[in-house]
Amino acid sequence: MLEVDNSKQDKVTLESLSDLTGFPIEMIKTELFNGTDLTEDSISLTDLRTAMMSYIDETMLHGSEK
Repeated sequence: MLEVDNSKQDKVTLESLSDLTGFPIEMIKTELFNGTDLTEDSISLTDLRTAMMSYIDETMLHGSEK
């Protein structure tokens, strides 16, 4: 399922994340990382969790302001 980059422990490739979620890589970069230019094709699980929590917080707070 989720392909872990064995050369760098605790990292996941953006391609496998895209395959698992069904979202294009560019959308993942834009939505989770605010368009930040990621220099690698993989991201640490810690950074991914942080980005996902920020995204959830942002979208939940944004939705409650309506």
